[in-house]
Amino acid sequence: MLVLQKFIGKGATRICFEYPGRPDRCVKVAVRCRDAAKLETELAAYCSVRSYLGEFIPVYESPLVDTNLGKGLVCELLRDDDGNCSKTLADCRSTGGVAAELISQLKFFGYHLISHDLFFYDFNLQNFMVQIKNGKPYLKYTDLKSFNNYKSWTFLKLEKLLPPLARHLMIRRLNRILSQVS
Repeated sequence: MLVLQKFIGKGATRICFEYPGRPDRCVKVAVRCRDAAKLETELAAYCSVRSYLGEFIPVYESPLVDTNLGKGLVCELLRDDDGNCSKTLADCRSTGGVAAELISQLKFFGYHLISHDLFFYDFNLQNFMVQIKNGKPYLKYTDLKSFNNYKSWTFLKLEKLLPPLARHLMIRRLNRILSQVS
């Protein structure tokens, strides 16, 4: 069992810790017990999309691991050239703006999603990391649990049956995040 101690960050449903003894990996654990199943969902999503989005997502490891805080999902810890953890797109925006190169990468990421019918719906500035490698910024999407999982207010989940509707919903969300960084 891994004993998680070195806190990295917290989202709405998960907390990230550095993997003990492996500074190149992090472990995501659920904030609440009911959210633990989302770790398996995210790992399955990674397996489904890694061949299409490899350059835009961190590397994940299978299977889930046992930790002192419950099941954990192990993935690449994004670090910059200086060894520090990479910053979110929100951090970049608040400290001087987002470089045109990152906006271009975000558009290319969206193009990949649309051209391969890979439907994600949870786009916010905290779910994108900016990793600096060899002095160049690279955009990484770190929240795969929303793959094919739109939180519709309807019971029919029509977006799962109608790819054009799913595409429309995703494009609308991509445009919203582009407007926030442009």
